[in-house]
Amino acid sequence: MSSPASDQKDEARRLPGNPLLRERDRRLESLKHLAGHLAHDFNNFLAPILGYLTLIKEAVPGDSPVLQYTDSMETAARRTEGLIETVMMATRPQRCFARARIDFTALIEREISQWEGGLGPTAGINVTKDMQPCTLYADPAQWRNVTQQLLRNARFALVTGGTLKVGLRRQILSPEQAADLGMAHTDVIQFTVEDTGFGMPDATLQRACEPFFTTRPKGQALGLGLTIAHSVTQLHGGQLLVDSAEDRGTTVTVYLPRVEEAPLVQPQVVPSRVATAPMQRRAGTKLLLVDDDPMVREVIKTFLQRTKYEIHAATDGVEALKLFRRYREQLALVISDVSMPNMNGVDLVLELRKLDAGIPIILISGDAEDKLEQALSRLGEQRPRLIKKPFALKDLVEAVHQHLG
Repeated sequence: MSSPASDQKDEARRLPGNPLLRERDRRLESLKHLAGHLAHDFNNFLAPILGYLTLIKEAVPGDSPVLQYTDSMETAARRTEGLIETVMMATRPQRCFARARIDFTALIEREISQWEGGLGPTAGINVTKDMQPCTLYADPAQWRNVTQQLLRNARFALVTGGTLKVGLRRQILSPEQAADLGMAHTDVIQFTVEDTGFGMPDATLQRACEPFFTTRPKGQALGLGLTIAHSVTQLHGGQLLVDSAEDRGTTVTVYLPRVEEAPLVQPQVVPSRVATAPMQRRAGTKLLLVDDDPMVREVIKTFLQRTKYEIHAATDGVEALKLFRRYREQLALVISDVSMPNMNGVDLVLELRKLDAGIPIILISGDAEDKLEQALSRLGEQRPRLIKKPFALKDLVEAVHQHLG
């Protein structure tokens, strides 16, 4: 694990030499941290909402009109869940970062082809391309996303038609140019998306990459397209520039370090909501539930009790340890949140292992993957099973059943 001092040095190396870019990246980083925290809170809010909807569905008759209402509410909640995933992509792209050596030219060509296929005959958009062969060591899924975001923005700007130019070429920067962009490499790939649309005034341009800032009508966009592009570019060690003026169009330029020598690897599969872990089994029906959120704690407790489990509930790790010592011989499994005051879930696991190394444990969390990975790394290879919020209660019960046989 890196120290705060080394993290600060790494950050200093990443900051562009250009004062305007440096200030923009610092401001964006603060906004991204805020958006990431909001996404975590929304995950915690959604967990009890979806949980109580499940309880309502089980409590009413199959022909009740209430089921229509609960289905609509669940659909709305799932839409919010989709929004959270988009926010996390904009603020924490490293959570599902899996690089491979890719044909970057072919990737962009495919995305443009699909985009053109959806334009329709009356779009009036002329697409021109200047694409040199380029390979890149990068996350292909993330760059498909970035390309889609840039093409969507261009489509909005070209609502009355015009020209879209897409360029891809290798470029050798001078050391001064690389330093000005905040890049460690001078051998780069330059990816440009240029439209002849209505462009942006200077005041709008200054905020173009900010999370949730958009010039589109209400309901048409989240204002995360350029934020996602900026975040992914920064994660790959590059820099993104936006140049625009009213009635003169917009040009987005992405500079990426040309790194090819890394070994070819297959992209990792993005983990599902319920991650696998080494299985520990123990007989019994008495469980210890630990969560500082009273609504999350209550809905899980209610659902588990309805499936014939007996629940001892605690609000944090300190209280959980007291209950575990008191009922140690009776408890068959522990379910604990990761982020809690006084004593978090990771510290609780470490203390429980001292008292009973074989006790099965399930962790639940609404944290971003990078923050979660940093916390769980303290547990070594034998990590408890992890379930991400928001989750379906049936998934939690299934995990409990698997542990208790």
